[in-house]
Amino acid sequence: MKNLDTSKLTIKRTSISPYFSPEFNQKEIETLYPYVDMLPSGSVDVTDMLITNTHTNFNLLSFEQIEKLKLIIHPNSGYDNIPIDFVKGSKAPIIIGSTIRAQAVSQYIMSALLNHFSPIPSSNQWDWDRKWPRRLLTDLKVVMLGYGHIGKILNAALTPLVKELVIYDPFENKTQLDHKQADVVILACGLNSKNRHIIDKNFLNAVKENILVINAARGELVKTADLINFLMANDEAYAVLDVFEKEPNDFSDFRHLKNVRLTSHIAGVFKNIDTLTLEFELEVIRDFSSMTEFDFKNKYQKMILQNKLRPEIGLI
Repeated sequence: MKNLDTSKLTIKRTSISPYFSPEFNQKEIETLYPYVDMLPSGSVDVTDMLITNTHTNFNLLSFEQIEKLKLIIHPNSGYDNIPIDFVKGSKAPIIIGSTIRAQAVSQYIMSALLNHFSPIPSSNQWDWDRKWPRRLLTDLKVVMLGYGHIGKILNAALTPLVKELVIYDPFENKTQLDHKQADVVILACGLNSKNRHIIDKNFLNAVKENILVINAARGELVKTADLINFLMANDEAYAVLDVFEKEPNDFSDFRHLKNVRLTSHIAGVFKNIDTLTLEFELEVIRDFSSMTEFDFKNKYQKMILQNKLRPEIGLI
């Protein structure tokens, strides 16, 4: 915090995700150097700050390490691997990087939507009939679960385009889950104990037989077996899935289906992900070093994981 002697602070990244470039590690060291010294990820020394990811096993952190921590940066939107008890007991603020991938994931969802309803036809010669029997988005009722960073981007993009956009997010005072006769269901929320398997046979029984389900959020929001059975029984239905209950996934459960498109948790991956991640980390560390505790927590209030704790369900 303000007046903290940052020349003595150290930071360590627990591991590097495979989608970063081979040069990312060196770039990260150079970017953060003015504020902190980075220890090798394999170092056993305790450090003042940690940069974690979805592969970090928080249960393996030593008591000495946890006690010394002043800041944890988790530059991912998903935080399922961070135990609730760890969040409750952490004296160090845990900053989630939800904003880094919000645009990329939103674009993935929009691409899935437009590619399904309006795949652009191609022809080697002039088509005199000029027919394109597509469904317009203005005919569609879209249900979106979640109204965080991604949900707000999609709301701004979809509201002028679709017939009806229904948003469900009880933590944003949007409590009516009206999914009856939905044409599209978009998952744009985090995972918690209340919404695990929210897409199950009961949910699917209330939607149209030609529903489009897009999940680029968390795999366990969908009960996979129920969705597969629904797709088998309704060949006009379709699902675009980027996340799965078990990852990595070999896709074997889906191989008999023609009405599904599968990707390997890539919705949040994009060309400039190295740059945006480093800019985010640098801004957080710079603010942590220069701001008062009050100002820092006020600026990052929606990104501090401790603020997502709810007594009745845990993390939202």
